[in-house]
Amino acid sequence: MTAMTELTINFGGGGNSLGYLGGGWARAEENFTWAIGQESHLLLPLGQEPREFVLMISVIPFVHPPALRTQRLIVSIDETTIGMTSLSRPTALAWRIPVGLIRRAERTLVTFWHPDAARPKDLSAADDDRDLAFSVSEVKVFHLPAAMAADHPVPPGLSLGGLPSPGFGTHPGIDMKEWVTRRTSLTLPELAASFESIGDNCEFGLVQRHCDTEPLGLLRFSGSFSNDVVRGIEQEFEGIGEPEDITPTLEGDDDKREFMIRERKYGLVYHTFVYEGERTTELMRQQEATRLKFLRRKFVEELDAGEKIFVFKRATPVPESEILPLFLALNRRRPNTLLWVVPEEPGRPSGTVEVLMTGLLKGYIDRFAPGDNAHDFSFEAWVRICVHAFLLNRLMRTPA
Repeated sequence: MTAMTELTINFGGGGNSLGYLGGGWARAEENFTWAIGQESHLLLPLGQEPREFVLMISVIPFVHPPALRTQRLIVSIDETTIGMTSLSRPTALAWRIPVGLIRRAERTLVTFWHPDAARPKDLSAADDDRDLAFSVSEVKVFHLPAAMAADHPVPPGLSLGGLPSPGFGTHPGIDMKEWVTRRTSLTLPELAASFESIGDNCEFGLVQRHCDTEPLGLLRFSGSFSNDVVRGIEQEFEGIGEPEDITPTLEGDDDKREFMIRERKYGLVYHTFVYEGERTTELMRQQEATRLKFLRRKFVEELDAGEKIFVFKRATPVPESEILPLFLALNRRRPNTLLWVVPEEPGRPSGTVEVLMTGLLKGYIDRFAPGDNAHDFSFEAWVRICVHAFLLNRLMRTPA
């Protein structure tokens, strides 16, 4: 089962937000409402039965560098904090609301505390004397069915890895390819092809190439803000591939410049591995328009099939609150699995993969490829992560 939308609140002028607002909000504008002052409140009808929810909000912080670079946001249910973050760009955020936090009352109080609210007129940003924090366009509440919540037979916290695997690296007679097949019954190319990258750059796509597989993927060699990817998945990338939205540019060393593509509708930036002199700019635009439309259809088919493990990584820290919207978007139509890869940390060494909730895995790697050389990736660590994610996903998807 997938997460089910319990409630959608539209904060635009023609939306339905008035029935849920407490204090701390400005008058609604065409597409959003400003959260003002130090805190804002919502009153949500979450019911009186013990259920697990996810609260998602789409926000744009009021920032004015260098004086005001970020806005802090702290979210609480009644008097219990469920999340905090600091934002500098448009973002979709989501937090889990455990069963025990929902009181048996007609309405549940949600408080957004935003201590960095500021008046634009004090920053010479505009003639506006309101204390602005975030503009909010939408809030959604999702109900997590039991199959995704904490009482599933594959519990949150279950992990694989963390110790040297019996095989390559410890027994010289066993190589990596043999170890992969022993653990998964797949060849290394078959294992790599069962994953699909959805950001934030081309590193994992190059890992797949090193595994001798070249799966077609809409976002395989792409970079984009996770917020744009969330929007794209929710909208099934509808309308992608229009020639007027595609800008090919030659970039790189003067003696070998590559065509890079910038796609305007969903903010995609990606490699083509086509170099100066091999195509004209206009031919690249037309070919990429056709290619994007084909890859969009393929991506939607893979979402419907629910067989791929989607991979998201970012070298800079990403809170779980930015990953949950991505996870929910992938699971909008049917159950899908997201593998979120982050740098290793104490107690979770490289190669470890753990279950955060059914369908959501978190992997740990010793290092990502440097920004100026995506080919310099930690190949053995990626293989270990893929093996452990594949095995955990098989456990999660096996009926109890």
